[in-house]
Amino acid sequence: MDMNFLFPPNVVPPAIAPESIRERYGVPMEAALNRRLYRAAPLPILLMLSGGLSCVFLLWEQHDLATLTWLALWVGSLIGLSLWRILAFHRASAEHQAEAIWRHSFLLGAAVSGATLTQIGIFLMPLATPLQQALIHGLLAAATICASMAYAASLGAFLAFALPALLPSSLYLLGLDHSRLQGWGILGLILLAALVLSAWQINRTTRRNLLQRFQNRSLLEFEKQTRQATARLNDELAREVQRRRRVEEELRSAQQALEERVDERTRALTASERARREEKALRRYQASHDPMTGLANRSLLLRRLKILARRPQPAGRELVLLHFNLDRFKRLNESLGHQLADEIICALARRLGDSLRQADTVARIAVDEFAVLLETDKTLEEVEQLGRRLLSVLRHGVPVGEHEVVVSASLGIGLLSAAGGEPASLLCQAAMAMRHAKQFGSNTLQFYRDSLQSSSRERLLLEAQLDKALVRGELEVFYQPKLNFAANRLQGAEALVRWRHPERGLVSPAQFIPLAEETGQIDAIGDFVLHQACAQARAWQQAGIAELRVAVNISMGQLRQGDFVERVGAVLVSTGLPAHLLELELTESQLSDDVEHLAKVFTRLRTLGVRLAIDDFGTGYSSLGYLKHLPVNVVKIDQTFIRSLDGSGHGGDAAITRAIIVMAHSLGLEVVAEGVEEPAQLEFLREHGCDEIQGYLISRPVEAATLASLLREQAAQQACAMSD
Repeated sequence: MDMNFLFPPNVVPPAIAPESIRERYGVPMEAALNRRLYRAAPLPILLMLSGGLSCVFLLWEQHDLATLTWLALWVGSLIGLSLWRILAFHRASAEHQAEAIWRHSFLLGAAVSGATLTQIGIFLMPLATPLQQALIHGLLAAATICASMAYAASLGAFLAFALPALLPSSLYLLGLDHSRLQGWGILGLILLAALVLSAWQINRTTRRNLLQRFQNRSLLEFEKQTRQATARLNDELAREVQRRRRVEEELRSAQQALEERVDERTRALTASERARREEKALRRYQASHDPMTGLANRSLLLRRLKILARRPQPAGRELVLLHFNLDRFKRLNESLGHQLADEIICALARRLGDSLRQADTVARIAVDEFAVLLETDKTLEEVEQLGRRLLSVLRHGVPVGEHEVVVSASLGIGLLSAAGGEPASLLCQAAMAMRHAKQFGSNTLQFYRDSLQSSSRERLLLEAQLDKALVRGELEVFYQPKLNFAANRLQGAEALVRWRHPERGLVSPAQFIPLAEETGQIDAIGDFVLHQACAQARAWQQAGIAELRVAVNISMGQLRQGDFVERVGAVLVSTGLPAHLLELELTESQLSDDVEHLAKVFTRLRTLGVRLAIDDFGTGYSSLGYLKHLPVNVVKIDQTFIRSLDGSGHGGDAAITRAIIVMAHSLGLEVVAEGVEEPAQLEFLREHGCDEIQGYLISRPVEAATLASLLREQAAQQACAMSD
């Protein structure tokens, strides 16, 4: 599945993983590290200058003045060169500061500085009194500690300074026959070990802070690109609106001219004749148009369809009928009321009319159904693009009071040539294609094909049999286990309903679940699965097989029932299952109905101790907003993102998967990946911190007895591992 639509055009997804950050910002990171080193360098250099000169001053009267003078000049020259190098670095441009010459120059300066300090110690320590030795060693140690901590941002810089500064002098003092000097050597080695440990900790912290800094920078750049892309899209939209307005002005001018001619003709008629004609026109209009939206009704649509069907079509042109049905509009009507639902219908009708040519016929043929009749020379691919564009237009939010409601639609497309030139057949075929599209979920599109007619009859038969399947005990619950990475064992399972038909065998859920949703039986099926799953999980617990957490899918219909929370509590009490072993899943595409109501119900469920999950995460809209308002525990990444993972970490789906994991963990949520079928997918998810996985790689959905066998095998393997 192509997920490029999640990002605006020309917008690069943000880099989150450390390897991506280093690949994209290698040069700025190098420059930032160099700047950190050069900014921290002046204070250690001045301490080395003051320490070295202080050591020379302490022994000024006890040694050859020429040698001490030469040593003081060398220290001063070295410090001057270091300060000149730091000044030159700060004057360089940001890009130039990332060049390797600055790092090499810094390493060389650090090594020479460290060697100078060790030479001062080797040269002066044997000549000094015990008190002077303590002062000399303290001054040199202070300069060494300060410089080592300043250079710890880079382990190379730290080692280039610390090893020459402490190791040679310490080994030299250990080699002398004087016990006091040997003690100073031991102290130097201890100091070196402590500095190495401290520098390692500082370097880890510095690297981590630098990585987080450029992760934030990547996110800011992504935000900036998104704003720019949005601005460009807004500009294009503004130009398109301006063009439409010009066309509308021309149409209004033409309409005004026509109306003036009509007025002239009307004035010539008598008042009674004018009234008679107006009344007749009104009756004709009311008989052929929908009174609420002003669109053509089914009668006018069929009349125009018959006229166009009789007209000879030029080669390459086709008569196309688009049949729209609004998804879950019945629930919307029940929750918002008829008045607000009618306002939504009128808004969607205006959108369809504004998105098509005036020559095209837009009709409202049922409460929540629209049809579009058009003549076109487009290819099937272009017709499909038009249909998807119209679905996208309908999918935009509709303001209702202080809120915004998103209504999607299912679209069926029929062609007159495929209907044998019969208008009535074309209407039936487009309707069948629409119903077939609804089986694939919201906001989908399907063309009519001959096999739909037989499948439609089969669908009616299944609908009649499904009504009695629950009473006859034909529904069963299968379980698909989930592997927990941290524990490296099966700790949960998703409960999935199956229909064991007496004649057909196991019927695919894709065939009967949409039927159950349309006929309202899904709520009863959901209650059955909930009770069966809780009872089975409790049975496994009592038998000592495993303490397994079961996940049960719930529908919006169940959540709307006022006593749903109480019924969940009653199931837990009757089965004896601990509440933390029950997880309720709601598909993300259902969340747009009423987030405020959902938040209240979810809060009450959390009070019971039940875990909550959002299923198919990433395929809906406003996901971040839902996570902010809903007290959930788990997000389940939709399997469409997992299928394309090949272990390389490249591609849009890999970036989205990583981003979802990081985002969920930052909110304190667990992450479950669905549809894992390949070892490479498992390793990718394990590497990037996913908590649990499920899919055919672990196990297909199986019966309760089969899952119990798997759990016993797992317990036996763990017992063997512990005994070994």
